[in-house]
Amino acid sequence: MNVLKGIIAAVVLSFVISIIGTIMAHTPYLDREPDVYYPTIVESFIYGMIYVTPVLIILSVGSLVVYSSFRKNRRFPKWVKVIVSLGVTIGLGIIISFALSEKRKTNDMYLIPEGYEGDVFVFYNVKGAPEIEKEDGYEVHKINEKGYYATGTEDLDYGTVTDKYFYVDNKGHRTPIDDKCVSTFGTGGTTLEDNVDITYTGFKLRKNNCSEEFSMEPYNIDYNAQMINDILKKYYNMEPQLF
Repeated sequence: MNVLKGIIAAVVLSFVISIIGTIMAHTPYLDREPDVYYPTIVESFIYGMIYVTPVLIILSVGSLVVYSSFRKNRRFPKWVKVIVSLGVTIGLGIIISFALSEKRKTNDMYLIPEGYEGDVFVFYNVKGAPEIEKEDGYEVHKINEKGYYATGTEDLDYGTVTDKYFYVDNKGHRTPIDDKCVSTFGTGGTTLEDNVDITYTGFKLRKNNCSEEFSMEPYNIDYNAQMINDILKKYYNMEPQLF
């Protein structure tokens, strides 16, 4: 029964923390930059619950279990038992949180037409577009000749970047691309009429003169209007709206 109460208390506390975090992280509409994706209040709250609740449950239940094991031992005063229980539980929570964070990796594979150079985009949450396929634990993004890939998958993965890049020739042969030839420019999103809400990410690809400086060079590139208009026409039967 005490364990159940601990779980309930952890869920309630997680609910409160998620609400507070959502309010603090929310960006008012007037302060938002154009063509930058901002999570909705509901999305922020759900993310908070997903990440905070397991840790709080571990802390709560772990503290109860450790304290229960000490409770019948009369050699230690109550305050020592409480401190030891909290210390062991917090340590366990930190270890588990670190382990969970280590598991969060992007694991994306980009297959790019041989010889392509320039901006590469991946557009997510595109109605009617194929879902991302997986290969050996990696999500495969098949970039077309125009430099982009559209998928119906709702959102990209977040975490430690462990991506792989390949040039693909007409016969399907793959040639690895050096990470020094890739310079990422983050994520964004665009919302249009008729409930078209597209998220995107991408990078700049270079064939020659690759370097560590190029791969680390910051880029702030908005969406590619031509690519999005192409997607609107192909998947939504809509006329171009961005120029």
